[in-house]
This record gives sequence, structure tokens and C-alpha cells, in this order.
Amino acid sequence: MKKKNSYRWLIWIFLAGILIGVALWNILPPYIDRWQSTKDYEKLAEEYVSGESEPDDEKQKKKDWWSTDIKVEFDQLKTENPDIIGWIRFDDQDEISINYPIVYSGDNEKYLRKDIHGNEHIAGSIFLEGLNQSDFSDLYNIIYGHNMNNGSMFGSLKKYKDEGFWKKNQYFTVYTESTAYRYQIFSYEDAVVGGNVYKVGYQPGEEYQTFIDEMVKNSDFDTGIRPKSSNKILTLSTCTDHDSSKRFAVHAVCIDTQTTEQLKLKETDD
Repeated sequence: MKKKNSYRWLIWIFLAGILIGVALWNILPPYIDRWQSTKDYEKLAEEYVSGESEPDDEKQKKKDWWSTDIKVEFDQLKTENPDIIGWIRFDDQDEISINYPIVYSGDNEKYLRKDIHGNEHIAGSIFLEGLNQSDFSDLYNIIYGHNMNNGSMFGSLKKYKDEGFWKKNQYFTVYTESTAYRYQIFSYEDAVVGGNVYKVGYQPGEEYQTFIDEMVKNSDFDTGIRPKSSNKILTLSTCTDHDSSKRFAVHAVCIDTQTTEQLKLKETDD
């Protein structure tokens, strides 16, 4: 009788081991994938982006630190992938760690689940809307990124849902080979997929102003910022946690630009 019982226990242990193995086979790969993707992008930032985070008031550093103190090595970066057209970086990396290359392929599919090296990854890449011009010359641009549970990619944008977060985290910069674009967030909302937020090709004028006013009106929080139709607007778009028919969209207005030539002149003056 004792032998039979011991055999039964061995069988149950064996079956339990199989079940645990099957469960781990299905559960672990996504976690490993996210971890690997995060590490790869962190390595890119370490190798090709240099400079400090937003200076505190005590340092009294120049206001244009975001253009003069942050350097993106595009010559080297493009050897990784010529589709890289820019880099997006939020000021306070401890609060919102968006610090990624931006790719462009002319469509919205290629980099949806691929990293900049073409490897399949759940997190995909940060990419510019395929209907936008790749040089950010459009008045209105859209950049997409996945809402990852670990906060990577555009996963940390959900923090803007927390009351008071916007006041301390209003600014970010988009760097290209020729220009640094300084943005201030003025609105954020759960936008309907296929709605006006996801249309491009706006020109200065009444239609564009109506669209901007719509973004201001639909914002979860009134920031008090009212852009005009002469302003460049950039939307950062990611999935919501609860509704597949909507996307969480963060709208920002360009408040300053610094060209590569301007920066060279400043370095010479210094």
C-alpha cells in the first residue's frame, strides 16, 4: 500500500512539473522579450545620447540647455538603421523615462512589432506616422509607441492621468540631424481611433485652429495653454488600458527650435 501511495505522489509531482513547465513556457517569453527590448534601447541611449537631465534652479544653467547640453550622435546612430530620423527625450528621466530613437518607414506597420534592428519584439519601436513628412516639416505630426506594462516605450505617458503630474512634467524635445524641437504639453485625452487626432496634412487657417481648439476642449486637464494655427503641434499616441476604440493622445506645441547651424555658432561664441 505504501508503494502505491508513493507512486501516486510521484505521478502527481510529475504532472505538476509538466503543468508548471507549460505555464512558464507561455508566461516567461513575453517578460523576457520586454526585458531584452528595454535593455537594447537603454544601450542605444547610453551609446548615442550624452548630456544631463533638466538642471535645477540652483545651477542657474542656460534656458536652452536642452539644445546645447544634450547631444545625439546621428552619424553613428544611422549606422544602426538609416530609418532613424530623430530622437525623443523627456526632461526628467526619473519621472518619465522616454528616451528613444524615432524611426520612419512611410507606413504604420513595419515597426509596430519590430525594433530598430528588425528583430521581432512586442514593444516594437517609436515611429512617426507614415503619412507625415519624414523631416518633421508638417505643421501636425503624430508619433506612436506601445503602452508597455513595465513603463517602457510610451507606457509612462499614462502618468499624465494622475492629478498634478503635468505641472512638473510639461516639456520634452525631439532631436533631428538638423534641428532640435522644444515642445510643451498643452492637452491630453482618450482620442477616438480614426478621429481628427489621427488625420494629418493640416495647413495654417480656420480648419487647423478648430482642430487645435478641439484638442484643448477635450483635454483631461485644462493647462491654460492655447496654441494658434501658426504653431507646430505634435501628438504622442499610445493604447489605452481599457478601450480598444480609443488611444491615449498627448498633445504638445512647439515653443522653440534650434538648428544645427545655430548650435555651432553658440559653441563658437562660448
